[in-house]
Amino acid sequence: MTRRTLLRAGALASAGLVAAQWWSPQQAAAAPAGGAGDRASTLDMVVFGDAASETAHALTTELSDIVAGQLGQPGRVLNPKDPAEWWGGTTTFTLKVDPRAANYVSVKFWGGDCAPAVEQAWRLQIFLGGKVLGWLDQGAVDNIDLMDVAPRRPGGFYCHTLPLPLSATKGRTELEIEIRAMGRIWAYGPTVDKFFYPMTAPSRGIYRAYTHTAPYFQPGADDDFGTTAAPTTRPNTDADQLALVTARVLKDQSSVLYNRWAPTLDIYAFTTLAHGYYWPMSPAYRNPEALEKLCQAFDGTYLAWQDDDTVMTLDQGWEGFGRIGAALCLTWDDLQTCLDGKVTSGPTSLLNLGFETGDGDTLYGWAPLNWANFGTFARDTTVFRTGTAAMRATSSGKNLIVGTLSKAVTGQGSFTFSVWVKTDGSKDVARAGAVFTDSSGAAVTSPAMIFAKAGTTDWQQLTATFAVPAGATQYTFRLGVLSGATVYFDDLEITAPDVPGTTVARRSAYRDMLLASREYWRQHQRSYTNQAMYCSIGIYTCNRALALLSPSDAWSESTAKSWLHQAVGLEPWAGSQDQAGDWTWPLGHDYYTVTPKGLSRELGYVADYGETSGILVRMYEAVTQGAGGQPDATLKARMTTMAKARSWFRHPAVDPDGYRTVRIETQIGWRNEPYPGGIVYAQLLDHDSSPVSAAAVFADPELVGYTQQMIDDGQLAPQLDTYLGTGLYTRTGLNAFLFVAEHLPAFQALPTSDKLLPAGSWDRPDFVFTDEVNACVAVKRGQEVLYSSLYFRARQAVNDLARVHLLSPQAERSATVRVTSVFDKDPHNVFTVQDWVTRDWGISDPDSGVDVPGGGLAPPGPTLHQAFAGEKFHLAPIPADVPDPAQGGTALGVEKVLVGRAPFYVLEYAGYIVAMNTSEDQTFTYRSTDSQHAVDLRTGSQTDLRRPVRVPPLSTLVLYDADRRDA
Repeated sequence: MTRRTLLRAGALASAGLVAAQWWSPQQAAAAPAGGAGDRASTLDMVVFGDAASETAHALTTELSDIVAGQLGQPGRVLNPKDPAEWWGGTTTFTLKVDPRAANYVSVKFWGGDCAPAVEQAWRLQIFLGGKVLGWLDQGAVDNIDLMDVAPRRPGGFYCHTLPLPLSATKGRTELEIEIRAMGRIWAYGPTVDKFFYPMTAPSRGIYRAYTHTAPYFQPGADDDFGTTAAPTTRPNTDADQLALVTARVLKDQSSVLYNRWAPTLDIYAFTTLAHGYYWPMSPAYRNPEALEKLCQAFDGTYLAWQDDDTVMTLDQGWEGFGRIGAALCLTWDDLQTCLDGKVTSGPTSLLNLGFETGDGDTLYGWAPLNWANFGTFARDTTVFRTGTAAMRATSSGKNLIVGTLSKAVTGQGSFTFSVWVKTDGSKDVARAGAVFTDSSGAAVTSPAMIFAKAGTTDWQQLTATFAVPAGATQYTFRLGVLSGATVYFDDLEITAPDVPGTTVARRSAYRDMLLASREYWRQHQRSYTNQAMYCSIGIYTCNRALALLSPSDAWSESTAKSWLHQAVGLEPWAGSQDQAGDWTWPLGHDYYTVTPKGLSRELGYVADYGETSGILVRMYEAVTQGAGGQPDATLKARMTTMAKARSWFRHPAVDPDGYRTVRIETQIGWRNEPYPGGIVYAQLLDHDSSPVSAAAVFADPELVGYTQQMIDDGQLAPQLDTYLGTGLYTRTGLNAFLFVAEHLPAFQALPTSDKLLPAGSWDRPDFVFTDEVNACVAVKRGQEVLYSSLYFRARQAVNDLARVHLLSPQAERSATVRVTSVFDKDPHNVFTVQDWVTRDWGISDPDSGVDVPGGGLAPPGPTLHQAFAGEKFHLAPIPADVPDPAQGGTALGVEKVLVGRAPFYVLEYAGYIVAMNTSEDQTFTYRSTDSQHAVDLRTGSQTDLRRPVRVPPLSTLVLYDADRRDA
């Protein structure tokens, strides 16, 4: 029999045999759930900074100071080296362990500590006998602490708990434990010096460390964790902050239109320009120059792509040329004249030569030269020759020279300009001229500026014709005023020689770009949800623009929309297509990128990267905006479900200033490491989305209510700081624009809603939310919230580890704990934990040009070893139509989507009992040996646990036994 046949036979046997057996976590040979449920007491504890306790536990330190800590409790900090390195100080101590049970270690920290900047997000890692406990970056067993830029629990302490390997404690009564300090890790760093950053300031204070055999433990009565005061509401400063963001947006619009070289406009800048054409406050509003510049940006991208085809695969991201497609669709009805032109290597004319465009006195597209900025200039609507405005320039003390912010290309030959000036007639005070540069931007000797004639007070024309200087390829234009004079300028006209070069028609060039992008990315689709969404948007928008530009090359709308349907889970995810157009189905015919309940489906619950509402807004607008756009009720309903599914993963918190807020749950996120999560209500604000766009576009009462709750809490304004920063400038600027110009006005026009986030405050009603496909739970019971991912970072096989996060107004615990999984384990289908320390996985991603071997980059210093190395985990059975992940030459350590999720899990923590059936066709049975009765948290009724409880497919039993919690 083949291995595949054995797996199928095992699945059939599981459906019949496992359903008949009674299962409790205590039946596992190694007692993975922790012996007697979760009732074991603390085995040992060291108090840092207490001389007697440190001596009793043989504590030694290096680069460490005792601190008079919070609430009168002593602690220790670990200091950086001098000169600073990635590794910092250490402390080593001995604690008792149980030689016959599974053990845990917990460490107590002050929740008010936080790093003043992301560069100081220090990590603390546990070592056992010199070996790393878990992994340094994004491991199932992770850092014992990661200090971020926000406090976790201001005013109180919290604990983080990690499991100790059975091999480290078996037969032993005590264990040497070391905590080492480290600097920041930038997870996307491609090299050692970009990945590991030096530690330059002391660590978070370390107060106590404990060993225990229960996943959850209660500290002793004399172990004060602090009492936090109820937070107050932040004063609302939305109006002031919005004014600042609007000013930034207006500045960006002017800069993109007049001060940026069109061929180098990136995808975010030209998208901003396309939308600005329809915003009345923008200088681009209905401005033909904006449309021509938009095409010049497309031209620049086309020419760059002709020179280097990675422009489509790397520079543009997973959407390829999709943003060009979206901009074409948006402006199609107004873009026809520009599309009839030829591809250019740059602008063939300067902008605002008639001095008509501006805002009040502000004249767009012109600015004084730094070395001749003596005076003022303005847009004047009272004195002009033609149109409605002219430039008024007044010098003071010295000469004033005003120049164009834009530049244009030129060929060799005859150059002519003409400008009209009006002076006071006293002397030749006005002058004008062009300034030339070569292709590198270096100055080329330019003809002298010409002067207006003295004694003329009415409008006079200055003209000049000359040969373009040798070597010149670009030019700008300047207007000058001598000291003490006022001059009016109007109706500047320039005729430059044509630029030799491409004769490709724009329509043909853009068609080639869009078709190549669609064809490439349909063969290189992504698997993780947010990535698949971006890729699908690019494929769809390229095709939609092709339907306008070259209908014979376009797919039908239904064919193109299938990519979007797959990305949001309306259709099974078929993966990439081969060259012939056949789907590859890499995860089988029944895999969906989104769970039925609306969460991103990857390797469990996804935190920040699961916040896809902003991507969904973009996807929906790609369908509805511009020429041929139409509403799509099916897509809108699905997207609304997905946006609202995130609401279960918000919990009460305080902001860095101590005010009431709500944060996203990140502790249980499989590929995230910001703790605590950011401030998020209906929608995450980042460089690609705003906190109001989902409510504005989908107009759902619950999303509107969640967004209004954010505003009522005074938490909109602080988030808008992102839009005032300079990081990812044009990308941030685009989303600042969309917020100010489109989404905020649309949100403000909607009816108000009184809907509140399910756990947006401690007094909200109880709830149970479970997602069996992602194996995660969110539970509110009284003034307590529990989150858990039942298969945490199980990238290679079923690791029997869950992540839990338990919060209340007066306590916080986070932990990686053991769970029991049930499935037929093939002894030949196992993964052996490698001796890797940075990561337990690798990356092989040719589309992104990333190839990191298993284990990731080795940390600086001597070679380290893994405390869990050699442990073996079984791979979960996979569908018969999924390519075998153990075959095909897959690189060791590259994470796999299906092999780590078992059909059935049992988690016991802090009195909570979670029995989850993740299968679609099996029924499992749970029976407890520790509890006789428990409350079913869905129904509020008592459940008799003296008899087995059946758990049908895709369902979860969530119970609470107060006796187990309080024992």
